[in-house]
Parts: sequence; C-alpha cells; structure tokens
Amino acid sequence: MRHIRTLIVAIVVAPLAWVLLAVGLDRSARAFPGAGHSSALHAGDFVTPVLLLAVAGLLLGVLGTLRLSPLGAVVIGVVYTLSYTMLLIAPSQTAKLFAHDFWVADRHVDLAVPLRTGTAMVLGVLLLVGAFSVQRWRRWPRPEAAAAETTTDSDRPLGTDWLGLTPANGDTEPEQTVRYPTSASAPSRW
Repeated sequence: MRHIRTLIVAIVVAPLAWVLLAVGLDRSARAFPGAGHSSALHAGDFVTPVLLLAVAGLLLGVLGTLRLSPLGAVVIGVVYTLSYTMLLIAPSQTAKLFAHDFWVADRHVDLAVPLRTGTAMVLGVLLLVGAFSVQRWRRWPRPEAAAAETTTDSDRPLGTDWLGLTPANGDTEPEQTVRYPTSASAPSRW
C-alpha cells in the first residue's frame, strides 16, 4: 500500500517540480545581466527564483530522502534521467517534446529549461542513488521489536551473556568460583 501511495505522490510531484524548476531557473538566469558586462545584480530579482527552486527541491527531497517507499524516487529519477539522456538518441524530437507552450498565471513557462541547464539529469541521478540505499527498502520496525532492540547497558544482566560469550565447558550458566587466600598461602604483610 505504501508503494501505491508513493507512486501517486510521485505522479503529482514530478511534473510540479519540473514546472517549478523551469520557472525558477529561467527567472534566475534572467536576473543575471549579460556575461562580461559590469551591470549590477539586484537582490530583489532573486526572491522568486529562490522560493520556486526551494519548493522544487523540498518536493523532490521528501520523496528522495524520507523513509517512504523508494518507488516514487525511482520513477521520478528514471523520468528525469531519461528526459536528458534522450538528447543523445533523438535531440530534435526531445527538444520538440518540451517546446510546447505552457502558461501558468498568465506567464509563459519554458519547459525545456531543466534540459538546457542539465538540472534534469543531475536531479534524476540523485534520486536514483538515494532510492537504492539499503535503508530505504527496509520496513519500519514494529514497536515491540524496536523496544526490544533499544535496551541500554543498565537493562542488561551483569553476566557475560550480553557479550555473546559461552563458557568453555558448554554450561549455560558458568560456575562462579571465588578463591580466597588462606592464612597458609597468603604472604605475610608484617
């Protein structure tokens, strides 16, 4: 069930994050004046790109790092990586696929910006690497099992059983022999 929920979230997050990346990267590029010119940068021009790129990173980061099902991260990672890798196979057709006019709030969105900047490839590979972490595929421990595994040293017995040692003679409980020096064998201190 957690795989299906994460897949549904990924189907919503992947295009939303792509649009946020496209708008944020485009506005960030426009905030920089032409290369080589001595024009000044204005901090106010970076407010919107910072917010858009941060939200896109947050959305992708939730699926990429939390201990949800890794299926969503794999799907988004494959789609983002393939979108850029397709430029090696069919660059013109891939560019045409992302050249459609898209408008959000009466503003044109250039969907090819994540491809032109290479951001799609970087994020896709990042999501794939994060998805194949061994910890991501393990289930959460049940409360009883977690409580049993989180014993402290004060909860453990004083014997050697918590060390995993067994007595040489095979007994489950080692025989504790305490030898006290007798008066005949004890050296005289006076």
